[in-house]
Amino acid sequence: MPHAKPEWQVIVDLLRDTNPALLNRIGRKMMNYLFKRNITQIEQLMKRLESSSTDLEYSENQPIPKLNQSLLEQIVEEVFRIAAQEIKDEEISAMVTQWLKHEQFRFLTMAAEKRDIPLAEISEAVHRFARMPESARKLSSEERTLARAALIRRFFSDDLDYINVIKNYATVEDFSGMLSRTVGPPQGNGKLGGKAAGLFRAEKILMAAKKDYISLRNLAVPKTWFVTSDGILDFLHFNALEEMPSIKYRDPAEIRQEFPFLEQIFKNSSLSPEMIAGLAMALDDFGDKPLIVRSSSLLEDTLGAAFAGKYKSLFVANQGTKKERLEALVDAIVEVYASVFGPDPIEYRRERGLLDFNEEMGILIQEVVGRRCGKYYLPAYAGVAFSSNEFRWSPRIKRSDGIIRLVAGLGTRAVDRVGDDYPVLVSPGQPGLRVNASPDEVLRYSQHNVDVINLETRRFETMTAEQLVAEVGPELPALSQIVSVYRDGELASPTSNMIDLAGGTPVVTFAKLLAHGPFIPQVRDMLKILQQALGWPVDIEFACDGDIHKLYLLQCRPQSQAGGTGSVEVPKNVANADRLFTANRYITNALVKGIEYVVYVDPDAYDDLPTMEDLAQVGRIVGELNAKLPRQRFILMGPGRWGSRGDIKLGVRVGYSDINNTAMLIEVARKKKDYVPELSFGTHFFQDLVEANIRYLPLYPDEQDAVFNEAFFRDAPNALRKLLPAARRFEHVVRVIHVPKAAGGATVAVYMDGEHEQALAVLERE
Repeated sequence: MPHAKPEWQVIVDLLRDTNPALLNRIGRKMMNYLFKRNITQIEQLMKRLESSSTDLEYSENQPIPKLNQSLLEQIVEEVFRIAAQEIKDEEISAMVTQWLKHEQFRFLTMAAEKRDIPLAEISEAVHRFARMPESARKLSSEERTLARAALIRRFFSDDLDYINVIKNYATVEDFSGMLSRTVGPPQGNGKLGGKAAGLFRAEKILMAAKKDYISLRNLAVPKTWFVTSDGILDFLHFNALEEMPSIKYRDPAEIRQEFPFLEQIFKNSSLSPEMIAGLAMALDDFGDKPLIVRSSSLLEDTLGAAFAGKYKSLFVANQGTKKERLEALVDAIVEVYASVFGPDPIEYRRERGLLDFNEEMGILIQEVVGRRCGKYYLPAYAGVAFSSNEFRWSPRIKRSDGIIRLVAGLGTRAVDRVGDDYPVLVSPGQPGLRVNASPDEVLRYSQHNVDVINLETRRFETMTAEQLVAEVGPELPALSQIVSVYRDGELASPTSNMIDLAGGTPVVTFAKLLAHGPFIPQVRDMLKILQQALGWPVDIEFACDGDIHKLYLLQCRPQSQAGGTGSVEVPKNVANADRLFTANRYITNALVKGIEYVVYVDPDAYDDLPTMEDLAQVGRIVGELNAKLPRQRFILMGPGRWGSRGDIKLGVRVGYSDINNTAMLIEVARKKKDYVPELSFGTHFFQDLVEANIRYLPLYPDEQDAVFNEAFFRDAPNALRKLLPAARRFEHVVRVIHVPKAAGGATVAVYMDGEHEQALAVLERE
């Protein structure tokens, strides 16, 4: 009886007759396997192959000669002959069988690598792989890396730094879970956008670190669905709005004027049936939990272009019938789509040379972290944290100690400058060093209002902290960790959620949370791990539903960094007549020179304006001056909180496109106005300043030893009428000083020494 062939030989013979290309791939894998086993004959074969592929007659600048097919077949036969001599038949059979199984997965890498493959097809390929038994999914490390890199490139980014980091953390199975929660045109090939990419990367890095950090044991990411970036193209096509992308090339003033009408056009349009069906599935998954619809454009949350606050994020109560919930969700999505064509993001892109980029808008639909309290829904607390602290209120705080902006309720008040309200500022590296020390200061500069979702009215609402505590009291999650009671000039923390307000006022202090809870170690470790893994400072958003041991990560992106100004020496011997102002708080290193114009909004005159329309008009005038004056050759000075989204009595209401050309923005805080500027640091407004290389400085003119040359700002000739004839009615409020004309050819220089907390503005002459 003839000797039976080993299993591997039967397979090789079959492939030789039926699939020579596959046999060549298996032969190549066997060659590499034997080479790793240090088989001498394979090394000799590979050298022979190399010599036969090159010829001294051929220059290195010419193509090498092609070997004929028969020679390649002989090499494969030789590889298996050597294998039969050097290793056991069982081992050869096991390896060949494993490689044949791997061939089942070629569809996965091919699907991910093909740039034009539809979403439906690639989703099916990834799901098919994930559904296979675990024993059947054993790919080589090289093949797994290839598949991961291809999927990362397909859905997130072509950026090599991004791919190099995330390919070490993500798995193919991760993409299966993500794609099961992805909505998009079935034949489309969009990505998930920058915000999704940043969150995915941070989540994978932090989840991998859980085993080494007990503080991260209860870290989570809220349930999230994704809408692909080409969903907006599908929307424009479905509603015959294909001309919309050309809007970005129009005059900025025209864009600003037309945008409210454009927004309503979008809100009165619809998504395609395929997109509606996908969103209906998402709602089934979310149930009736409130949602936030967040922008995730292709450019968003990247290094040097965070687009912080440029595109909309909208809360949806998600209450009522399925039809009502779906209509509300679609309405929010199309409003986010409309924000792509708003004046601020277009100006932001124009400045960075990104206007010609075909910006697409992905969408994140996230479950709002929180709990129901009576008719309201809100998190216990939320906020933002930064690994680098540029505004240090104590010399003991280092940049590397970071900073947190923390608020009760929804996190909107942590990222926006809203009304006469203040978040709690704390440095995770120095949590004991607080901005305000005395009980009276803590009360004055605290968070007075809380943002919530009213489940009955189905609207985002703001209510006072005192009203919220009185109305729902003990139902508020982690109340005793967040609120203290101010009574008779003292602050005391309640022992439980049964808070006694008799004769007292509830104050949002986070006293217990910051002193004893796990919160500070959680945030400190998150910032450290992410910065080490990514190689640059990070900016994260977070929220807690009331379980103080559990923290939810909502967003992660590169922290906007100011230009690298080295140490600055403030000049000493400056004539009093040439000193314009001094400052000694919240100083960063900067040197601003050659300033030709000062735009000064007079605090008293601004405060005396009789109507809200007049106050708003001042902001519009500033925007027009921003467009007319020479870029980076003027500074803006005015009362209170520039960019506030609340009471515009507190400061000039401006957007990014109203200030983006200035060299410096200065907030003037007069004691007689009972106002002290909140640090802009950490807000979207501050990130605008940093990314546009606009320096920020608060002035306290009424403090002892402070210099403030008010006569110069009030008495110098006013060029407003010449620049904007239509604005002459506001000459007493807005003063435009042409410095060379007013000061004998001088320009303004501002020296800012962050190490010694000193700043000086002077008139300089050549």
